[in-house]
Amino acid sequence: MFNELTVVSTAVSSFNNAALFSPYFFVCALFALPLFYIVYLYSHDILSRLKWNNDIEHKVSFWAVALLVAWLLIFGGNYAVIRDGISLLPVAIAFVLFVSMIYVVQQAIKLNYLGFLKNKKARWLTAGILLILTIFSAKPDLYGILLQLSAVMCGVIVGSRLHKNISDVSLSTVIFGAMTALVLMQPEYFRFGQLGNLTFVHLLSLLITGFFAITVLAVKYTNARSKIYESAYIKLKWLCRILGLLALVLFGLTESVPVFVGLLSVVAISEMLTIYHSKSKSDIVSKQSWALLLMCFGALIICPVISCLGILYLSKMSGNLKFKDFYALL
Repeated sequence: MFNELTVVSTAVSSFNNAALFSPYFFVCALFALPLFYIVYLYSHDILSRLKWNNDIEHKVSFWAVALLVAWLLIFGGNYAVIRDGISLLPVAIAFVLFVSMIYVVQQAIKLNYLGFLKNKKARWLTAGILLILTIFSAKPDLYGILLQLSAVMCGVIVGSRLHKNISDVSLSTVIFGAMTALVLMQPEYFRFGQLGNLTFVHLLSLLITGFFAITVLAVKYTNARSKIYESAYIKLKWLCRILGLLALVLFGLTESVPVFVGLLSVVAISEMLTIYHSKSKSDIVSKQSWALLLMCFGALIICPVISCLGILYLSKMSGNLKFKDFYALL
């Protein structure tokens, strides 16, 4: 009854249960607010010291995706937590790693970040560190090790040989949006929460992050034509709003990934209708949405550096942030 191991394991179990039921990521974000304020206050000095005044979009995107890869390798690769034998999560994570590594390697070559690899010792040291991180991130499951290792190595090979231009904002948005859905897919895997026990803060944060991801793509790739009749436009907008409201209620009750994706799809269609019906559009909304996506996603996975990158990018833009512009899209 008073076995020390039993007492310790019981205490750890109680702490884990409390962490699963509470919005731990939100508490971490609150404690990081002083850091975010300092980064915003001294953003121009930070950008000058980093020499990011030019091509800031490429550099912010590169480091955000690179940090996501590091986060997945260090914190997100424990395949032993997967209880369902038919879970698609390992394959989905491997695919995200594959695509992310392609982008990171390609952009690192373009930004001349790999100049140190001309040294043979530096090449072997970098390959060894990457190999060790990949192997230990997926232990003790051999399947996880092989899957994750192959994803990373294939991404490095394809990225070093791919010469096509990839949109920094679009690809990073797709990656962060997919990761947001994966967080909902099995939240305890990401130290996020537990299915069936997600609080209002959990669900709202997921929805806000997904909203900004959808807004980036909708505003970026929809052209203003002003070709929809006013009566048809009003009816279609109200149809999207009713469907969105029903999907929102269903998502709150079920916490389902298909419902989450469907809700975001309805929001995307509504935004595309608004833009297509308009005579002109502002590209700054897409850029501001991307910066806010980085900030929300960094807070969601407890990686405040990604949030700081979003703050730096947002501070670089000349236009002021107006939430009525986002509300008008709905």
